[in-house]
Amino acid sequence: MRKWILILTAVWTGVVLAQNPATAPPPQSAAPSAQPVRPIGVVTQLKTGSLTLQTDAGPVLEVPLPDGISVVRVPPGAKDLKTAAPITVGEISLGDRVLIRGRVSEDQKSVAATSVIVMAKTDLEKAREAEQAEWRQRGVGGRVKALDFAAKEITITVPTRPPDPANPTHPVTIKLAANAVLLRYAQDSVKFSDAKPGTLEEIKVGDQVRALGTKSEDGARFAAEKLVSGAFRNIGATVISADAQNGTVTVKDLASGKPVVVRTNSDSKLHRLPPFVAQMLAGFTTGAGPNGGAGGWRGAGGAANAAPGGPQGSGAGASHHEGQPGPASGGPQGAGAGGSRNGGPPDFQEMLDRAPALALGDLKAGDALMVLSTEGAKPSEVTAIIVLAGVEPILAAQPKGSEQMVLGQWNMGGGGEGGP
Repeated sequence: MRKWILILTAVWTGVVLAQNPATAPPPQSAAPSAQPVRPIGVVTQLKTGSLTLQTDAGPVLEVPLPDGISVVRVPPGAKDLKTAAPITVGEISLGDRVLIRGRVSEDQKSVAATSVIVMAKTDLEKAREAEQAEWRQRGVGGRVKALDFAAKEITITVPTRPPDPANPTHPVTIKLAANAVLLRYAQDSVKFSDAKPGTLEEIKVGDQVRALGTKSEDGARFAAEKLVSGAFRNIGATVISADAQNGTVTVKDLASGKPVVVRTNSDSKLHRLPPFVAQMLAGFTTGAGPNGGAGGWRGAGGAANAAPGGPQGSGAGASHHEGQPGPASGGPQGAGAGGSRNGGPPDFQEMLDRAPALALGDLKAGDALMVLSTEGAKPSEVTAIIVLAGVEPILAAQPKGSEQMVLGQWNMGGGGEGGP
């Protein structure tokens, strides 16, 4: 979501693969036992003559920066080093993304660097904001209703804008351009940066997609330049046990009756809904208005279409979810009353951003939860995008085992309009 929608890994991969050998610094000599590596990550600490790198792969590495080492800065989106500008070690900042070329030590705890390629944190933030704005302005998202592989078309269901209680959703047919970029969320990952190149055949009815491109004048068709898809899982559950130290909570899935281990990480959003917000969302789920009257909205176009990374949308956008899919944060003050768009249902993302944070250590056996996750490799284990407590009214309004969970597409872009 705010972190679920980022553009970094694809960018760095492009830099590594397309690096111009003529501009790459020559490798320094190293002991035969040292292995060449190219770790990528974020600078978490700076000392005189060294930096600490939190790698995307997980390990933390110490990187000495000797005098004379080659350090260059490239702009976000660079595919090679043609636009690289030499900088000094002193110009590296906390939060910068860096690619290290060098050799790892025998204990795997440090890297003898031969060169450092930097993407400045400030540049990345500006690029992320621009990309999110583009996805908001030129994006569309929804749940897959039908597929035509021969015609390269995907029909999705999206909320009607402005809301129409008689027709809360409408179909949009996405036509893939000949050179359209297709990405697919990875199993057990809430990061857009982990999304892999995908194919149309991988997409299935019920998946969620976000597309960037141009819509027709009547809004019924959409020409896609880029499309991100994912299989997501909505779980209504009760807590069995929580392990705050390891960031996991074991729950009973109310639909299947089976236990599920829910993993959380720094990209997961954990919140406790205030009672009045939970009651409001329960009303939307059952088709009631904000005061419980009949004929209201079904979560902005059906509970399952209630629209995040990304590509943060992720929700992740999605906006989410890191750079691309994931929902945008912030919004007007006053959850509920101030959180609606065009007189329609409240913007859930705005309410979520203002909801109190949830600590796993505060959970007790029997507490009700709603979990949004990517599909995992194992049905009994998931990685959470969103974990919500205080959801008893919402679960009570759901038919047992219903797929129409109120979290819906909130992982794919706030209000259905945010960047992935």
